[in-house]
Amino acid sequence: MKAPKGRSAAAEFGSEASYGTRQDGGSMASQVYDRLMQQILDMQLPPFQELSEARLAAEFGVSRTPVREAFARLARRGLVEILPQRGTIVSPLSENLIAKSRFIREALERPLARLAAERLTPEIAALLKREIVLQQTFAGLGDDQDFLQSDDRFHSLIAKAAGFETIWDDVREAKFHMDRIRRLSLLSQEHMYFIVGEHEEILARLQAHDAKGADESMTVHLASVMHELDVIRSAHPEYFVREAAGVEQ
Repeated sequence: MKAPKGRSAAAEFGSEASYGTRQDGGSMASQVYDRLMQQILDMQLPPFQELSEARLAAEFGVSRTPVREAFARLARRGLVEILPQRGTIVSPLSENLIAKSRFIREALERPLARLAAERLTPEIAALLKREIVLQQTFAGLGDDQDFLQSDDRFHSLIAKAAGFETIWDDVREAKFHMDRIRRLSLLSQEHMYFIVGEHEEILARLQAHDAKGADESMTVHLASVMHELDVIRSAHPEYFVREAAGVEQ
């Protein structure tokens, strides 16, 4: 299993000079935050990588203040660590935080699956099926980036079917640390096809209006990322922090 290749944190901004000319410091900080967060979740910025405030400011074409604000927000999410007198690094992977993310996701998504089974409409069922077809295509192409985006849409549609579409925002907040593991585990086509199969099972339960079965299928699905932990830890021990089991972060 290979880790994603690192890249410039500002690569997606390209060479647009206009970005650096904006006067809205808050918007600049949000854009820097969004881009760094996505690259951390995608493992383009791997654990323990040093983040230079001055270098990133130059790459993004902004002053150091928006970068500093972005670092502070990322630190509150547990995605970077600001070390006094040493600088800022991307946070290592934490098994405790990953387990906590899974716990919160289960608490939110299992009841959503039950409600979705009771309330599923033909229109949303068709959209869920469309995402599964897209995922099969992306898996065949080995396109894990688009696969992940479709995976998120699939789960957000279940929240919509349940009548609580905005709860997906809470789920997204909870799953940051699971996403980092998920990005590593999805590098194989085999694993992407495995997830497609789980999605097909969830959809079948929803279409059968089987609330209990939908709950059970969602539980199995959310647990699968934890099954990958041992494999990923063995392949990338340098990404993990040493911690006592069950210790709250």
